[in-house]
Amino acid sequence: MRIGELLVEQKTLRRSDLDRVLAEKPADRRLVSTLIARGLLDFDDGARALGGQHGVPAALSKHLAGRDPALAKLIPATLGRESCALPLGRTSGGALIVACADPQPALRKALEAAAKVEVLMVVSPIQRLETLITKEYGAAAHDEFDVDFSSAVEVAPPLPDMDALDPDSVRLALTDLDDARVDKDPSQSGQFALPRATTAPPGPMSYDVAKVSIERATTREAAIDTAIAFIGGRWQAGIVLLVRDQQAVGVRGHNVKLPETLTIALTQPSTVAKAIETKKPSIQSAVGPAQAGLKHALANAATPAAAPVLVKGLPAAVLAVGDPFGSDDGLADLGKLADALGRAFERLVPR
Repeated sequence: MRIGELLVEQKTLRRSDLDRVLAEKPADRRLVSTLIARGLLDFDDGARALGGQHGVPAALSKHLAGRDPALAKLIPATLGRESCALPLGRTSGGALIVACADPQPALRKALEAAAKVEVLMVVSPIQRLETLITKEYGAAAHDEFDVDFSSAVEVAPPLPDMDALDPDSVRLALTDLDDARVDKDPSQSGQFALPRATTAPPGPMSYDVAKVSIERATTREAAIDTAIAFIGGRWQAGIVLLVRDQQAVGVRGHNVKLPETLTIALTQPSTVAKAIETKKPSIQSAVGPAQAGLKHALANAATPAAAPVLVKGLPAAVLAVGDPFGSDDGLADLGKLADALGRAFERLVPR
């Protein structure tokens, strides 16, 4: 069964959305990754559907986050890049678990020959997997994010976390990795409020590392992933919002509560609106429903900050964060991060 039909059958995708994306999507773009990039499909639901189609376990967001980075060296960088394959962990029997975009028998043989160990292949959508592969092995030749930031950005609201609604949806989870080595942080869905941290997580990403990773990103989704990772080490909560007309729409977050659709009205006073108006990072507070909604989304942050992501001088997105770890408000680094993201967006505009 085709993957689109499978998603509709599983009721994780609406038929109308499938038909629209199929009509608009270039032939060389992967359907699942396109749906995820447009906010029409949850990443884990896409992974499970691919697992069902290929008859292999699915690597979910938590499995990618909980991978063992030391295992990446077990396969050559060229093989990892060209095959979009990355080791995640080991099974209880010692087999190497490798996430890939296309789990074919020939690839398994190549991986086993390179790693000199039995390989269990699992499948994952290419978006976040490619981000990790780029981090470990260098840039790969893919571009799966096809939202055009050179014009008004159209973003569908994020879908609810299906795991919270359907206990049977875990049927294709990668149980071999579902242990203490896996980060079970429910923020992987980006849609549920979590307890606010009081100290910074260990080993936060430096700005220099984030800048290099964003510069090497081959998709806008990969660049956004890096921005979220950097934000997670500096602030207790953060959101990436895309600008559309007079609204900023939340699409990705760290330790935030994203309702069915989070929108910040830019016609009302808020830290986000001020950043867009001035085209500069801002910590200016405001009073009103837009600011109240922003604070609530940022885990009830006391001091929100925002920086505009400019593409050709126009705001395409906004980085909004709340309550930094430590005494430094981090506004300078937030501004530099937004600038790096803007350059990446402009570089990756579809030609």
